Amino acid sequence: MSNADEGHERLSYETRQGFWDLLESPKVIHFVLAIAVLTVIVPIFWEVLTSLKTNEAVYDLTYFPRNPTLSSYYEVLIGESYWRAVVNSIIISTSTTIAVIVLAVPAGYAFSRYRFRGDNVLFIGVLFSRLFPPIGLIVPYYQIMSWLGLLNSLPGIIIAQVYLWLPLMIYIMRNFFMSIPTDLDESARVDGCTQLQAFRKIALPLALPGVAASAILTFLYSWREFLFSLIVTTDLSSMPISVAVYQFVGDVSVQWASLAAASVIAIVPTILVVVFFQRYIVSGLTAGALKE
Repeated sequence: MSNADEGHERLSYETRQGFWDLLESPKVIHFVLAIAVLTVIVPIFWEVLTSLKTNEAVYDLTYFPRNPTLSSYYEVLIGESYWRAVVNSIIISTSTTIAVIVLAVPAGYAFSRYRFRGDNVLFIGVLFSRLFPPIGLIVPYYQIMSWLGLLNSLPGIIIAQVYLWLPLMIYIMRNFFMSIPTDLDESARVDGCTQLQAFRKIALPLALPGVAASAILTFLYSWREFLFSLIVTTDLSSMPISVAVYQFVGDVSVQWASLAAASVIAIVPTILVVVFFQRYIVSGLTAGALKE
């Protein structure tokens, strides 16, 4: 290779390396993160500003409300009695979280510790059950809920929520338990513990970060679920807030201020959960919940 070719190759390498160094520089990283944060924050900020207007003042096309008011929040929570939808969401999300954790934790432990014929097939089947597009299950779901008499009821929504999030949480708990050495279980068995006692006294305490992460994720996913809840609910007696927000969208008009106020009310609990429990989510997932 001639000196000219070597020089050209070296220049090409330095150019590529300089390009990647630029992409990985702190300024570029901070710029990308700032764009990502603004993409999330700006719509929420705009929504809050809109909620401080009346439905008529929204059409003034001003960025900030001229006469800020909380009338939209009062109308949504008190006038329209949408506080019931908030209570329904709390009941649905909490019940779903409890049911999913009670089922997912022992199932994840069993898949991580026991080997039997067809165990991988069974585990793949659990995951595969969640691969169906949810919209393709709407008709049979509605028919089953109608047959069971669970239309317009909280149990009808909770059943759908458990189906939606249980496979994912089994997967997370299985991988988390797999990150815990089996030698600890065997040592407990040598000391006289049964398999159940080894699970309760050894594996479960070590897996608490994963349990917390799974519980928080289930609560958040359940809180925002819309499709199945929309299908089986028609009134506020069983309607979660994710569906109740949609009621402000009419056939010929949209109550923008009320819609914004209801949306802010809907996202506040999720923001509080993330702010106060984010360390459990991070520690739970990074400690091995998503490791193979």
